[in-house]
Amino acid sequence: MLTGMTEDQRNEFLERITATTIANQAILKCSISGFPLTADNVVAFVGDFLDPENPNLQELIEKIGHAIDEVLDCQGQAMRLAR
Repeated sequence: MLTGMTEDQRNEFLERITATTIANQAILKCSISGFPLTADNVVAFVGDFLDPENPNLQELIEKIGHAIDEVLDCQGQAMRLAR
């Protein structure tokens, strides 16, 4: 799996996938719950998947925040283009 990558590259790749997956699930839960899709609202749902107070998860939480921002930026850009 993931041949041609160093162990560090594989770990970084898997952390990125994990962060994106959690971000997408939080976005989906926020949307289905009827909350406006804002970064603050979505971040509130991240706690359903992991403990945001756990100091060992801070790097992952930061990556989740970046993934949320990427999706919300994409959504805003799509809405602007649709006008």
